[in-house]
Amino acid sequence: MSASITTRTPLNFKENSTANSLSSAQRQEIAIQALEGGTSISHVADKYSVSRKFIYQQKEKALGALSKAFEEKDDDAVLFYLPITKKWIQQLILALILIGRCSYDGVIEILRDLFDFSISKGSVHNIAYSNLEKCSKINSEQDLSLIKVAALDEIYQAGDPVYVGCDTFSTFCFLLSLEDTCDANTWGVRLLELSEKQGLKPDYSIADGGPAARRGQKDAWPDVPCHGDVFHALHPFNKLVCYLDNRVVEALKVVDGLKHKIQCPRGKWKQEQNHQILLQDLEKAEIALEKAFSLAEDVITLYRWLKNDILSLIGPSYQDRRELFQFVIDQLFLLEGACRHRIEPVRKYLENHKDNLLEFVPLMEKRFEDIAKEFNVSLENVLAIYQLRGLPSSSNKRWEQHNALRSLLGKNFHLIEDAVVDVLSNVVRASSLVENLNSRLRNYFTLRKQLGNKYLELLRFFLNHRRFNASEKEERVGKSPTELLTGITHKHWLELLGYKLFKQAA
Repeated sequence: MSASITTRTPLNFKENSTANSLSSAQRQEIAIQALEGGTSISHVADKYSVSRKFIYQQKEKALGALSKAFEEKDDDAVLFYLPITKKWIQQLILALILIGRCSYDGVIEILRDLFDFSISKGSVHNIAYSNLEKCSKINSEQDLSLIKVAALDEIYQAGDPVYVGCDTFSTFCFLLSLEDTCDANTWGVRLLELSEKQGLKPDYSIADGGPAARRGQKDAWPDVPCHGDVFHALHPFNKLVCYLDNRVVEALKVVDGLKHKIQCPRGKWKQEQNHQILLQDLEKAEIALEKAFSLAEDVITLYRWLKNDILSLIGPSYQDRRELFQFVIDQLFLLEGACRHRIEPVRKYLENHKDNLLEFVPLMEKRFEDIAKEFNVSLENVLAIYQLRGLPSSSNKRWEQHNALRSLLGKNFHLIEDAVVDVLSNVVRASSLVENLNSRLRNYFTLRKQLGNKYLELLRFFLNHRRFNASEKEERVGKSPTELLTGITHKHWLELLGYKLFKQAA
């Protein structure tokens, strides 16, 4: 009995070989063309030398993937399993308190509602403070001699002062201490302790107008200057400008109102006698408006000089700034009679802190002298490059001077320019970083009426070792203040406390 054997024809072998040789990208392209429908299946099959059946197979595969992509997800599907241990609960509590800024009651509620886990407020407190010894040890072992510019300030919680100090470069918090009073002696003791135990001795510090920190620093570090914060000088001055502007607006409304009554008199104002009264009032109002406008213009001019010339990063020499500063103070004194309750506080602040506010200028000029010596050029040329940075890039004058200096200095021009830019980028004129730190601290302080230095020790450890998720400066993203200060990478802050971070199975 004869048996029939089915054999593949040469064409079958050729088609099978072609289909197997197609890459995934080509198969995907075939499926897309079949789904689009713009080209017939037969034409696609001929193009790739495969059968129509193969084309339909790729089309069905693509339709299946498309349907799967748009199908409703099962929200109850298990994504991963989490082993809940006492250690894990402990680090969750720390994370809720420090990252989530939860109150103890909030921690208890989250554990109860989401984990069906009951815990007392005392246990939450004990867990939070169980790592205090490790935090204190890490805090006290940090070398603070790396800090070059320190920012000092104090904030209040329930009437009690909290001393705050941080590095202006890394935002590393080296001081967070709850005290009974805010006075020079206590400030001096705290700074002296940090200097003796951890080597804190910055090139200079920066602080607002509060006298306690300044006097305390002078006692602890007699040779370290304390610069003034330009923000605390400009902010009240700007408020004065706004106040005087509003006075002009109000005076203008009075004048417009009287003019309207004169032009469109009603009732008693139609009488000649009353009409004369309106004219007299208008004359007085116009004089008041003129005085208000003149005062506002004078104060605005003085404010612009202070902001854009005297306290600006790029401006006149130190001596010229001092003279201009004194001129502004003198002019404010002459204007005080017109609005004493507003002008006098601004004038007194500037008068008391004029030397502190300009401390950054001699430092810059000293650096410029060093640059001139390093490149063996005249100081005038370095200062010319410095002044060049203050001209707008669209200015013809800037590019004319740029080309002239470049021709004069040759290959040293760009090197000197980079050195000048480096000086400018490292000048600190405001204590904004410590103010920023204070704003973050307040989010934690509002959760409790009483702080205690133990809690502040834990908080300081966390703030110094938590990595920044975002920052205006890209070099800070993904790094902690400690890493920015030391240049050395450390473990996650929970791992530094002895906990093991959970990782999903691969």
